[in-house]
Amino acid sequence: MLNTRESVENNFDNTNLLNIALEDVLFHFTKISEEELVLADQLKDTLRKTRETLASNFDKKDPEFVSLYEELKRLFDKKNLDEITQDEMKRNIGSLTQIYDKVKELNRQNNLLKDKYNNDPKYARIHKRLMEEGNISKIESKLFDALQAVKNGADMQVMQNTQLLNNEDYFKTQMMRLVIDEFKNKQKINLNADSSRYINKLVVNEYINEFYAKSI
Repeated sequence: MLNTRESVENNFDNTNLLNIALEDVLFHFTKISEEELVLADQLKDTLRKTRETLASNFDKKDPEFVSLYEELKRLFDKKNLDEITQDEMKRNIGSLTQIYDKVKELNRQNNLLKDKYNNDPKYARIHKRLMEEGNISKIESKLFDALQAVKNGADMQVMQNTQLLNNEDYFKTQMMRLVIDEFKNKQKINLNADSSRYINKLVVNEYINEFYAKSI
């Protein structure tokens, strides 16, 4: 429990907290009634369910996800779990339920977007970052068409040359050509140098991160 609290207080990578089985943290309550024991079990179950739902989110840079995580952190870091009263348990259960409902809906929306990109979370994340940026394209359908074409081209290159991702500089150059061709030339999306580099960085980072994750 102390190690978990230290991780939270030091603001380590939020995935650390999500990977810790918070429901296994010991709850030491003085038995006053059966109702208290039922509440304690309900609190642990709600905390477990909320943690697992947060952990299943594949876009942890999403501002909404970060906000929900921070709310969970606030609840967890607020007070020693073995000191909370029955009323506080009830309030925490209510707050956790709200977080759970919101992240469940966020996950549903993420999965719908991922399905549009042939179940590829990389491009769902890229799509969301570009929509958040707001100055790439006001027409989401054009953004989707451009990214889908980039995905097709990039996937083909990686499949044909499995060593391509070992040469990051060359891969960046290839992806930049692809991005400019699909966004600017084919979809007629007005790109400046900064926006082109930003899109390319998102694309390259997703492939590189996936490549090294699989190689571990």
